[in-house]
Amino acid sequence: MQFLATIVLPFLAALASVAGTPLPSPIMGTINAPTASSALVAENPFPFSYSVSNWCEEGYNSFSVFLTQGTSEPTFDDLDASGNPTTAVFSFGQFTVANFGLPQSGTPPPTELTMPVVSTISEASDDSGSFLTVVQNFRGCPGGVVQELGVASIPFVYDTTA
Repeated sequence: MQFLATIVLPFLAALASVAGTPLPSPIMGTINAPTASSALVAENPFPFSYSVSNWCEEGYNSFSVFLTQGTSEPTFDDLDASGNPTTAVFSFGQFTVANFGLPQSGTPPPTELTMPVVSTISEASDDSGSFLTVVQNFRGCPGGVVQELGVASIPFVYDTTA
């Protein structure tokens, strides 16, 4: 019996830790505005629109918006344990979309965001890109997955010459 316990208990512990680990979402929403490669001017508003993917048919979809920097667009592998991009230089916050006519819960997505002054972006070298990045949380998806995360991003040009 002890032999069985020494085999089964570690297996169950490993399974429990995997079950709580977010997985990459196979489907992601779309950043509609701004358009890719837009010039975003420091301290000025810019249009923002993100179409959530509700493939899990959740009552509410939440997503976070970041400015990220790197040699390529961030992917699921660039997220830390909290689901934030490791290449983030600024966070606009988390927003929630209500589905199926449910009342709003949380902060609804704005139609505009204001580009902050971010010295790390303005000091970027030529081989580093700047990206508007959305990380969407999917909870309660089919298959008993606790959480899935999806990443969408577009490149932008950071303009400090307002």
